[in-house]
Amino acid sequence: MLDIAAYYSYLPRQPGSHPDPALAAPSIVARCAISRACASCHATSDAKLGTPWLDGQSAVYVKAQLQAFATGGRRNEISEQMMNIARQMTAAEIDEGARYYASRP
Repeated sequence: MLDIAAYYSYLPRQPGSHPDPALAAPSIVARCAISRACASCHATSDAKLGTPWLDGQSAVYVKAQLQAFATGGRRNEISEQMMNIARQMTAAEIDEGARYYASRP
């Protein structure tokens, strides 16, 4: 598993399906409250060790994962940080965040 993870981590990142660098970050992404700001952990590949880089991810994928965290369907983190954050997000915030990260190159 470690070899496979290392292999995939060195592959070049693919652009989002609909890149739009001009799209402004919604408040859920840019907000200063560290506990709710996506960018505090997911802004770039070096934002926080062990967190995935969301730029260019499919909006459908990001939305599905946030919904799974919010409902408890995804339980693969020890600290449950994403579960707690996703539970506090509104449906509009989930949609905005997913669209924003999908638009990033």
